[in-house]
This record gives sequence, C-alpha cells and structure tokens, in this order.
Amino acid sequence: MSFENLMHELSVLKPQEQRRAAAFLVSLEDGRDGTYAEKLAEKINKPASEFATLDEMDKRLGLSGNGDRQ
Repeated sequence: MSFENLMHELSVLKPQEQRRAAAFLVSLEDGRDGTYAEKLAEKINKPASEFATLDEMDKRLGLSGNGDRQ
C-alpha cells in the first residue's frame, strides 16, 4: 500500500479511530526514543507527595470535584 493510499484510508476513518491511529503512531515513536522512557520513568518514580490529588486537579481545572468521575 502506498503512503497516499494509507493517508486516504486514515482520512475516512471515524474520529475515534483516527485518534487510535494517532496514538499508535506516537507510541511507535516513543518506543524508539530511549530518552523519552528515561524521562517518563523519572516522573513515575517520584514520591506520591509530589503528585496532585484528584480533588486538587478538579480545583485546578475548575471542575465540580463532586466525586462523580467516569
């Protein structure tokens, strides 16, 4: 399949399928970049005290914070 055909096929996908395709391409790119994995590991390995709680994030984002998360 040519790249032009692939682009056409992607353009006729539903928006949700296009988002999945985009996420897949980003995951491929991230998998090739060792620095990305290192940076992500640094963020994940931080103590819990350095992360915002869900209630704090609700406040920052101006959400109700009533606990009805989906």
